[in-house]
Amino acid sequence: MIYLYLDESGDLGFDFENKRPSPFFTITVVVVKNIASNQKLKKEVEIVLKRKLNPKKKQKRIITELKGAKTTLEIKKYFFERIKDEDFDIYSITFAKQKVNENLRHKPDRLYNYFVKQLIDRIDFTLIDGGLTIVLDKSKNKEQIKDCNDYIVKNIEGRIPLEVEVNIIHEDSASIKQLQIADMFCYGFYEKYNKSEYHWYDVFKEKIRVDESWFG
Repeated sequence: MIYLYLDESGDLGFDFENKRPSPFFTITVVVVKNIASNQKLKKEVEIVLKRKLNPKKKQKRIITELKGAKTTLEIKKYFFERIKDEDFDIYSITFAKQKVNENLRHKPDRLYNYFVKQLIDRIDFTLIDGGLTIVLDKSKNKEQIKDCNDYIVKNIEGRIPLEVEVNIIHEDSASIKQLQIADMFCYGFYEKYNKSEYHWYDVFKEKIRVDESWFG
C-alpha cells in the first residue's frame, strides 16, 4: 500500500498589476510507502499537537493543526526528529507564475491538474504492493473533484499494475493528519524559493527525492 498526501503553497492568481498574488506556486507530495509508517505519521501529528501546542495548562484555545506558516521552527524540528526514520519520501515542484502561458492563466482548475500531473509523473510506482491512496486537501466543488480525479487516474493507470486499486480522497487537513505534514514540508520549499530561507528546508532535505523549479 502506498499513500500520497498532496498540498500546495501560494495561489493561482495572476493579476500582478492590481493585486498581490504569490510569485510562485509550490506543489508537494509526501509518499508514504507502507501502512505502518502511515499510521505512525498520523500518531505523531496527534502527539505533537497534544504535547507542544495543546498542553494541559493551555486549554483555552485548542490548536487542531500543524501548519507550515504558523508552527515554529523549534516544533517543526521536534516533529521531524520523531518521524525521520519512517518510510516516506518528499517530491516537490515550484513554478514561477510569471512564466505560465497566458492561455492557461484563466483556467486555474486545468492548470492545477496539470501541476499535479507533473509531480505525480516523477513518482516511482514500480514497487507498488497493494493499493494506492491519493489524498488532497479539500478545496473543490463536486464537478472540479470529478475532473481532477479523472485527470489523475488517466495519467497514472498506465504506470501501475492492473490489479492495483486507486482511491482518491479530497478531505480537510484537520481530519487527515498526514495532510498537515505535507503542508509543513510544502512551506519549506515555498520559503526556499519565495524568501531564500533554508532553515526548515535544511532540516528535512534528507527525505527529498525531487525538488524541481520551473522558472522558464
